[in-house]
Amino acid sequence: MKKDITLKLLSPLMHYGDERMGTMQIARCMKFEYDGEFIDIPVYSGNAFRGIMRRIAMRDFLEKIGIAEEGISPKLYYLLFTGGTLTGGGRFCEIGEKREMRRLCPPLSLFGSAIGDQIPEGKMKVGIFKPICKETEDYTGKHSDISFYDMLEEIFYTRRDDLKSTNCDLIQDSEDKKDKKDNPVQMKYEMQALSAGTNLVSSIVIENSNDIEESCLESIIEKFKEMPFIGGKSATGHGEVEVFYEGKKGSELYYNHLEQNKDEIREWLRNLEGKL
Repeated sequence: MKKDITLKLLSPLMHYGDERMGTMQIARCMKFEYDGEFIDIPVYSGNAFRGIMRRIAMRDFLEKIGIAEEGISPKLYYLLFTGGTLTGGGRFCEIGEKREMRRLCPPLSLFGSAIGDQIPEGKMKVGIFKPICKETEDYTGKHSDISFYDMLEEIFYTRRDDLKSTNCDLIQDSEDKKDKKDNPVQMKYEMQALSAGTNLVSSIVIENSNDIEESCLESIIEKFKEMPFIGGKSATGHGEVEVFYEGKKGSELYYNHLEQNKDEIREWLRNLEGKL
């Protein structure tokens, strides 16, 4: 199964790599061939979006089967929410156990995890989100007359030493810069961002998917729409998006599966926790 997904930015997106230019943090970029040369174009990582989806999926999964998030062991929490870690313990996940995992915990089937000395691979892959612009038309299949250069903006922040903290305030106009004696500025820095109105397109693929796994994915998208933020500084309103995704299964099939198998799932989780 392969589905397209579009995220329309409703506020500037801050998503960075390791590159800086002076005090400016540069947006994460990927090279694309355009007009005979390779150029760096800002993108949003599919892995970052997959991480958001995983946390949403696992929190919802535990809630639906009646287990408090704080009521599970740290090892089980790490396995579910971050992918676990390989250990030198006994073998886990023979063929039958892998099938049981995929049946009873569709989110783990989608995202995968390291369990014991094996890594049952997740079925779901999320592509890199590319901006719809004239330079990426060959890669997105979407026509645009707008250059990605016009989608970039620079946002200025200051760090104030009188607060003795890391709180940062957006400089919106010259009024914020006055009275340095009253508001001494320790440091000014800049962040490159993709502007509101930019459309980012990608695709989600589930290999050998079944109806319950596809319904699970749609439940995750529905939950994400309730708090649709990506990238950095979301607490201050950055990275809000509108989601465009055409699902056909709906979440009801997945939620019915959890309800009908709740006791068996809880027992399976307890057994899994004991093996970690």
